[in-house]
Amino acid sequence: MLMEKKKVSIVRYEKPLESVRRAADLCNGLENLRPKSKVFIKPNIVFWTRKIAFPKWGVITTSRVVHDMVLLLKERGVDDITIGEGSVLYDPKDRETAAHSHETLGYNVLNKRYGVKVVDVFTRPFEKVDLGDGVELNFNTDILHSDFVVNVPVLKTHTQCVVSLGVKNLKGTIDVNSRKKCHSADPDKNLPFWVSKLSDKLPGGFTLLDGIYTNERGPSFDGKIRRSNILVGSADTLSADKVGANILGYDLSEVPYLARVATERGRPLDLSDVEVIGESIQDVGMKLQYSFAYNEEGTLPVPMTLLFALTVRD
Repeated sequence: MLMEKKKVSIVRYEKPLESVRRAADLCNGLENLRPKSKVFIKPNIVFWTRKIAFPKWGVITTSRVVHDMVLLLKERGVDDITIGEGSVLYDPKDRETAAHSHETLGYNVLNKRYGVKVVDVFTRPFEKVDLGDGVELNFNTDILHSDFVVNVPVLKTHTQCVVSLGVKNLKGTIDVNSRKKCHSADPDKNLPFWVSKLSDKLPGGFTLLDGIYTNERGPSFDGKIRRSNILVGSADTLSADKVGANILGYDLSEVPYLARVATERGRPLDLSDVEVIGESIQDVGMKLQYSFAYNEEGTLPVPMTLLFALTVRD
């Protein structure tokens, strides 16, 4: 018996709210959402600083997309909405930086206007989850005990993981010790291994890849940012990531952690189990590099080599 294909929408971002609504409607992304559900929105805030200004585009989820998702949830009778993230911090005890990001990105406006709760996951409880294969990670309890997750990462390549999309975005909901586990030097239980487990025990929901701006050689601001005006949506995170990876120029076989997710779920590495609705991958596709060029010795990225040379000379 043939399995029903997972629907994935590709929409060009043209108008606030309308484009996000179309991305959700085409793939029936909010079909399983029920009124009065407890919804957790997971944006992508790679890191934040109060002292140095840096370009947010292509690094952090566009605030307009988060705002539009809140409006769509409110239209469907959802009142219990939490926006949560655990950004990378220089000082793990720092609580002011996360609060500054919430204010700057307009999340506090959503709190005042719609009653949306905004949380720094590092100030909230964590719960240990057994993910199988000897894997245990501590997840934020707000997302773990929600009814529906809206996962809103940026559409970008990643220097360590090739692409960073829906599955990878969930890394922001685990605690510091769990993140250290993910970066183990173990050749078998490496970063792709741990990242592949992140979505296994979390509630289902809707994944919307924010490609209004895309980032080449991300995930940070030192990548090449470009205006792409693309939204990719699906009720199935892996399917959204399959299509997102292809748009960025990569088959799943080239993305170790996504290939592992697909294999463990009995899914093919190609797009044969996915129905793309809206724009075609061919029309919006690109080829974004994920790794930086290195010096001849292979010890430093070229930009760092030049910076090192200038520092030594001075």
